[in-house]
Amino acid sequence: MAEAEPPTNKPTSFTTERRPSRKRTITTLYETDSYVAVDKPYDMRIDKQKNDDGDPNLQDLVRASLPPAVRPELRHCHQLDYATSGVMLYATSKKAAAAAQICFQERRVQKEYVALVWGAPPARELACAEPICQSPEDAFRMMVGDVDAVWPLLDQDAPKADRDERRRRRKHSGPAATTVVELARGSYLGRPVAKLLLKPTSGRRHQLRLHCVALGLPIVGDATYGADDGAPRMMLHARTLRLPVGEGGLEVSAPDPFRTGVLEGLSLQAAPAEHKAVC
Repeated sequence: MAEAEPPTNKPTSFTTERRPSRKRTITTLYETDSYVAVDKPYDMRIDKQKNDDGDPNLQDLVRASLPPAVRPELRHCHQLDYATSGVMLYATSKKAAAAAQICFQERRVQKEYVALVWGAPPARELACAEPICQSPEDAFRMMVGDVDAVWPLLDQDAPKADRDERRRRRKHSGPAATTVVELARGSYLGRPVAKLLLKPTSGRRHQLRLHCVALGLPIVGDATYGADDGAPRMMLHARTLRLPVGEGGLEVSAPDPFRTGVLEGLSLQAAPAEHKAVC
């Protein structure tokens, strides 16, 4: 599939009316002496940021739920986008955090997401291997593109500040791969949708969102790479996390919020079996 930069993110009534989650309670999915996993609400940051206007952040809510002796050591083991919900893992010590981060760095972690997307996949099983790099127009946005073409390394005789900035721009860029399985299809808000299982084998920023766009299946409610579609949230949820830490490893799953009878306006039926396709 030919590379294409995502559409420009213009402010809309939908994006400006959406507000941060005000939830003050969280659901704990897994807890040991070393780790605690919770079901992150959508539209909530995983940790405290400057200029957050007092909005709740997940790390503070998790910290408040733990014994006082553990709270100072709490740290997140991975990232989830502000708009994404689902399994979020925290470590309760530096040693546990280091063990988990090594698993992520060495790609010994299995992650599964579910997403509600606009349209119908051309096949039940899909794969996308488009590379991801930072957009040159907006520091927040990523795009489908070759990092060496968009952000080539600078010569050693370039100013150090410029070389450092270029390395920072390249940090989250590179090859990316996602496998996709259609779980169901139906309608949401009167428009055709499909429910997908997304399994990334790399961890680029905004990878799943951009790979869905590359497949012609934008995620419902994605206000950055999609459109003003009237959805109350971005329909991307981290369903399962597996990593080989501790005795026997760790596996955590969060309830699927994209189900008929759970998400108002959603009606789904089982997906038909089809051939495979790639982008």
